[in-house]
Amino acid sequence: MDIDDTNKDILRLLKDNGRMSFTKIGEELGMSRVAVKKRVSKLEEAGVIRGYKAVIYREENVKMLMEIVMVDDDYEDLLEYLNRTGYVTELYVMTGENRIHATAVAPDVSELKYLARMVTKKFDDRIKSIGCHGVKEIVKDTYGGVDYDKSERERNKRDE
Repeated sequence: MDIDDTNKDILRLLKDNGRMSFTKIGEELGMSRVAVKKRVSKLEEAGVIRGYKAVIYREENVKMLMEIVMVDDDYEDLLEYLNRTGYVTELYVMTGENRIHATAVAPDVSELKYLARMVTKKFDDRIKSIGCHGVKEIVKDTYGGVDYDKSERERNKRDE
């Protein structure tokens, strides 16, 4: 699919506000509502736009990043295990030597520690190394609706 400048503009507007009406997009870009609707439909059909969702922020949630290096490339059951757990929100097979990256979220850090212990215990004989790091601050999360705001960040640091 051809992503011309107009399609890029539409995608940018929808990324900033997925609920923006075709009329409003048309006003922003100098197009008719019908023309915008046709373009958005084509972007959806081509799989460029994969869906729309509400991003819910819960301040009390804790996020952990896990980097797991396996002894060999036999890690499908680890991927299945991590994929089934309700804590894991993102799961990647990385470049490099048998690397898995998982992002996990829970209401309490003890639940994430438990997840890390269970992964270590269950796959101990096949894990070369595992690194777990709690997220101290989210500076930017495009898909989670968080943007870097230097002035707010500096105010928060002063208030600590």
